[in-house]
Amino acid sequence: MDNEFDILLRLTSDLTSPPERSRALNDFAQTLGWHPTDRFETDDLGGVTTAHLLVEHGLEHTAVITFFRQHQRYVDLSMSEKHRLLSISYNNLVDWHIQVQFDEILFVFNRSDPPKIVQTSKLSRHDSEHLRSEAFEQVSGQRPNPNVPALDDALIRTISFWKRNLAAELNNLPTNEELSSLFNTIMFIRAAEDNAVRMHRRDRSEESATLYETCRINADRSHFTDCLSATLRRYIPGNLPTYVLDEARIAIFNKLQNSTCKALIGDFYQNKFAPYRYDFSLMSKHALSRIYEHYVSILRIEPTEQLSFLPSIAQEKSERAFGSVYTPQFIARFFARYLREQMPPSTFRKIRSLDPACGSGIFLRTLLELQCDPPSDLTTDVIKSCFQRVNGYDKDENACQASRLSLALLHLVLVDDLPVTLNIHSAQILDLIESNAGLLRDYDAIIANPPFVSTTYQDPGLRKQLSDYMEEYSIGRVDLYLAFLRIAIDALKPGGYGLFVLPHNFLLAKNASKMREYLRGACWIRCLVDLKDVIVFSDVGAYVVLMIFQKRAIAALQEPSATLVKCQDWVGKALQYVLEGQQVESNLFSVYDVDQSFFSDSEWHILPPVEAGIKKRFDKLPILRDYFEVREGFITGADDVFLIPRSRIPKADRKIYVPYLSDREMGVYYVPGKTARYLFYPFDGSRRLTEDEVKRDFPDTWEYLCSHRRILRQRSPVMKGQLEWWMPVRPRKPEHMMRPKLVTPHLVLVPRFAFDKEGSYAVSHSPFLFPIERTGDDSLLRVFLAVLNSTPCFWHISSHSHSYQRGYARLESATLSSTPVPDPTTIDPAILKHLLRLVDKRIASTDLEDNQTCERELDQIVAGLYCLSAKERLGIGMEL
Repeated sequence: MDNEFDILLRLTSDLTSPPERSRALNDFAQTLGWHPTDRFETDDLGGVTTAHLLVEHGLEHTAVITFFRQHQRYVDLSMSEKHRLLSISYNNLVDWHIQVQFDEILFVFNRSDPPKIVQTSKLSRHDSEHLRSEAFEQVSGQRPNPNVPALDDALIRTISFWKRNLAAELNNLPTNEELSSLFNTIMFIRAAEDNAVRMHRRDRSEESATLYETCRINADRSHFTDCLSATLRRYIPGNLPTYVLDEARIAIFNKLQNSTCKALIGDFYQNKFAPYRYDFSLMSKHALSRIYEHYVSILRIEPTEQLSFLPSIAQEKSERAFGSVYTPQFIARFFARYLREQMPPSTFRKIRSLDPACGSGIFLRTLLELQCDPPSDLTTDVIKSCFQRVNGYDKDENACQASRLSLALLHLVLVDDLPVTLNIHSAQILDLIESNAGLLRDYDAIIANPPFVSTTYQDPGLRKQLSDYMEEYSIGRVDLYLAFLRIAIDALKPGGYGLFVLPHNFLLAKNASKMREYLRGACWIRCLVDLKDVIVFSDVGAYVVLMIFQKRAIAALQEPSATLVKCQDWVGKALQYVLEGQQVESNLFSVYDVDQSFFSDSEWHILPPVEAGIKKRFDKLPILRDYFEVREGFITGADDVFLIPRSRIPKADRKIYVPYLSDREMGVYYVPGKTARYLFYPFDGSRRLTEDEVKRDFPDTWEYLCSHRRILRQRSPVMKGQLEWWMPVRPRKPEHMMRPKLVTPHLVLVPRFAFDKEGSYAVSHSPFLFPIERTGDDSLLRVFLAVLNSTPCFWHISSHSHSYQRGYARLESATLSSTPVPDPTTIDPAILKHLLRLVDKRIASTDLEDNQTCERELDQIVAGLYCLSAKERLGIGMEL
């Protein structure tokens, strides 16, 4: 076989025939570690370049590689030629364009204006290492700051601008569906035009055939919809499906001024935010899925009482009640490629698939891209049958329109024809299940990013519907995604695969415990990827896992192992290792296999192997509840009324107020000397005061409460007759809360346990801890203050707690109570004495450097109490 340089010579030679060049491209990718996803040929630069290859390195690092003819060079191109060349990568939503010349390789970043050559490397027969995919990984780490928006952002800005301005020009009369239909039609026409050029059925010089010229020439003589229809029929003979052109739905836009129509259409040719012309045929092949992920949004007119001579401009707003969180492309590629790796190619092309919450169709489209790759190896009938086997449902008709168009454009690019029908339906999946329980069945694959709609955003009807459907499979209130998971399990055929994006709390939440039990009984878990520490959805605080499961097939079949992934960064590389079947341990991710018994626990904790070993040993230790009561702080139901500054407390009434310690005021190890606010606390010793006693003995406070009577009466427990109107909802008993204790904020990034030595403070919502047995000695509190603030203990607490926005862990009483701790009775007296001395020193110290030294020493002592080895200490992030 040729070496790398010989392959390069074949790819840059004028004498290489098309079949030989195709083989050389395959050899190039295989030899140098690239994963090719597409090839392109362009007549515009045919005298300069020979081929263009779209490649992946991992699932997140993509590039276009262009091969120049010998003696041709990138730097010799004019700026317009460079823009035409770089538009190939830009219109594929790829930021990097690698220019390969016979003696040199240039890594070009296309989102700089002018385009930036980030690195240049020489090539020779003896040095071709820079052609390898690993070299690109290093270069991509030098990514410049872009000053050109990505393709999807540029196109969405254009659409957003015109959605708002068309609505304004037409006095906000167009509906969401009408606006979506218009843009779908325009983008379809543009794709048909550019595809005709690429398929050599129209030359770019035939400008009179374009939609822009048709509108310009006929604007005064024809309706806008007639121009759209006439242009479409040049490319699509016969009847046009309504998902491509619904003339009745977009008739309202015939009222637009001619100048508006021309300006609107013109903005879908030249990108006004970047130096590259739009090429919708390239977008339609790969980038449109991601574009439509951003495109699907809901227009809302913000209500206002302000009068205006000009119409209001509509604003775009996502609907949280739909749970619409759209999927990054790398997840869709991972799911589709995982499926492909599980079966022969002929079987993979015949799978019957479903997305029950399809959104813009990114999962279905990505699956079809792989099923029909390479299209040159498949007949038209095979490709068409692949499209007929995909099925999608979504509650949002706008999303369905986008999904239909996305799939139709891919079909057009692949076979130069439109699908007769597409199985994309606007419907609430639960309604379909209720009306026809047997409708969804016998699927080979179900892929979904189901809506994450908590009970907070569910309307009463949906809440009742979910409760009825999930009665046997849930505890308490039901999150919507759990119903989608049950639907998938029931609808898969034996041996079929479910591939889901799920919220991280599915692994731990009590209300999901029955579904975890049902899932592990009906299916094998094949892969579980914990992305809790990775920002997957930048605009929402959703922490997710990727889960792949397989419906159990034959009872006697040996159970497959499950691949677990714990990822802090480099998600694409970790997922690539999963696809390759490799087990890897690094500082940024772990990929390893476990058997199915792993999922027999009531909660599923995904930990790297070292940490999993620590957890097994921790599980044999006593737990915090063996020594401490863990309670939740007070709840008033009206903090603005019951929490007041000290200066506003009536002097004669100070007896019924206690200092309030907010989460923000809690330190590490210590509590402050004073706090800003006080809590109304109607107790005399341990006895709760009566209404008459408060009226009689504390008249100023009673008058204050009466002044807020209306607010206090509106609290739910008061309206239900469960609480006197003047009382806090749950003030907590003094013998529990007003005593020496440990306190901690409710949400934490790092451990922040503090010692309220005098029992002076009341805390709200957050946990507080006190010893089960009362003694005159506070040694136990001081020992556990060190333990709870230690890295080993907090590692267990945070890995077993729910995650919230920006990586905060929410500390709940139940989680803390079950935390493994060293047995204090077994601590060597000398070590105990040293530990207590360090705790006292840390509480009293105000010097930052001394505090850090003290905490490091305490950390090592507690790690020793947990019997952690040096390797295990490093594994949980400790310093040695």
